[in-house]
Amino acid sequence: MKEAIVHPFPSITTEIHDIPIPTPGPDQVIIKVEVAGSNVKDWLHITARSISVNSGDDIAGTVYQLGLNVLASGEFHIGDRVAAFHPMLSPGGAYAEYAVAPQSTVLKLPTGISFEVEAATIPLVSTTAALSMYISQSLPPPWSPRPASSRPLPFIVYGASSALGAFSIKFAKASNIHPIIAIGGGSKEYASSLLDVSKGDTWVDYRQGTESMKKQVKEALGENAALHAVDCISDKGTWVPISQMLAQGGQVSVFTGSNSYDEDEIPSGVAIKYTYVGSAHSGAYLPTMPKQPNPEIVATAPEFAYVLFRYMGRMLFKGTFEGHPYDVIPGGLNGVATGLQRLKNGEARGKKLVYRISTTE
Repeated sequence: MKEAIVHPFPSITTEIHDIPIPTPGPDQVIIKVEVAGSNVKDWLHITARSISVNSGDDIAGTVYQLGLNVLASGEFHIGDRVAAFHPMLSPGGAYAEYAVAPQSTVLKLPTGISFEVEAATIPLVSTTAALSMYISQSLPPPWSPRPASSRPLPFIVYGASSALGAFSIKFAKASNIHPIIAIGGGSKEYASSLLDVSKGDTWVDYRQGTESMKKQVKEALGENAALHAVDCISDKGTWVPISQMLAQGGQVSVFTGSNSYDEDEIPSGVAIKYTYVGSAHSGAYLPTMPKQPNPEIVATAPEFAYVLFRYMGRMLFKGTFEGHPYDVIPGGLNGVATGLQRLKNGEARGKKLVYRISTTE
């Protein structure tokens, strides 16, 4: 089979080579990849580590082979249409004709749902959003949502135009968490369409400056105190003004693992919580990460991910969940370097970048 190895230096390039089709471990699923999706970490992590690897983790395709334990469970069958989250930086990544995923992070796709949208745009980013909300901040998950009669529970989403921001909004709605204060700039059409103004959801434009942004958020909150926020940008101190919008006991989820998040301007009563999406497979953070969670809590992440993927499949079947707007990069595996360079340059414009593997020359 063909596999693309991503090289980060001196610029992003790929090398396509032939390797044997992977053999599944007992709890693994081998997937014939129809579409692979990209994420920022696909170039960022290998650049930080100076390594070359098949760094893709968003898989969409059909089940090709099952490990013994997966076969015995009867959950999946050869030919099932699935989406999956591959363990980061491990063998068998998404940039290949066949990829590997643990049974826990594979979900079935309804007939008629495209591999590009509902499949290749969902796995990693949705897991990141869900871990930050339901593991790090202990918000009620979609399978046990807040009652309709619940009091307002404001939820601030900074970087709402991003895929991570959009999925955070989708999960908040599925959990009946409102009002949602979505903060973004350009490319707002999709994310703003997700908001429910009847429940107080509001769009705030950050491009008018930090003080204006804070004023707009305060007006949107009214008499409600905000305790929960996600910073989907997590760069150049974006979490600092967000933390200043929260009441005592507030929590801000961030997504860049190299920062210590210890600025003096952060209010003493607000916690900054880093989400490592790899914990969905490992149940632990890397020891080099300066922001470490309670190990007993993060150890529950793999079991949580197992439930999450089954429930996301259920929501897709019910039509209450969807993927993200996307661009198909031409050339299949030959287009991966182009897509990752676009991500590095900040040129995704609120869309997920995907690759149809069968079009590889």
